[in-house]
Amino acid sequence: MTNAAFDVQGYDTVSLFDPELVTAARDDISDHIDRVARALHLPFEHSRPDLPLEGRLDGIAIRDRPYANLLRLALCTDAHHGRRLSTLAQSCMLRAAAERLAGREISDAIVRVRASIAAFPEERHGWHSDVAIADETHCGRVCITAWLPLMDTGPDSGGLELIAGKRAAPFPHVRDDGYRIEDATLADLPRAQPACPAGSALFLDRFTPHRTLPNAGLARFALVIWCVAA
Repeated sequence: MTNAAFDVQGYDTVSLFDPELVTAARDDISDHIDRVARALHLPFEHSRPDLPLEGRLDGIAIRDRPYANLLRLALCTDAHHGRRLSTLAQSCMLRAAAERLAGREISDAIVRVRASIAAFPEERHGWHSDVAIADETHCGRVCITAWLPLMDTGPDSGGLELIAGKRAAPFPHVRDDGYRIEDATLADLPRAQPACPAGSALFLDRFTPHRTLPNAGLARFALVIWCVAA
């Protein structure tokens, strides 16, 4: 692995893990949904345990969208603590790849599960970079992000779209219900929609704009590791 592509494009895809190990980690998400569903007043069957993970929240949303959204928020908040997902996030191989590409030592990481679910298109992330304000706060010290999908992803399966090119500063962000880059700011800039097979991590520079692409029906889950510079 070299830094050439990352230093020019601001992103690179690196094969790190056995794909079967990564797809098996989805069971942590199913287990988390089960735990939350059993703790609520509704019957457990309301959480559609009969459906595979990729269709479960969409199946729930057909009958009870607020309940499906509650489960979505729960898994995006806390499912990353699962044993298998934690093993991936804390991998020495992932850390070494991140430090090599970033050219900096990493002291900390913020980890979360992220989901792209057809029933909740408004929750797909619009254009943004992971550092919008380059200060010395904890978030401002994020130097590189590892986006690790738990299934094969690409342009038609909930992948990411990127604005190619490494930059020395972030694009201006508008703050409303979050931080976002206006579409007009990025007009006519080169874009990429890289495929990222299960077992690979898509590494993003902290100033590389990206957004979530729609998925073609089945939910997409990814483990995201925001690496903080020492």
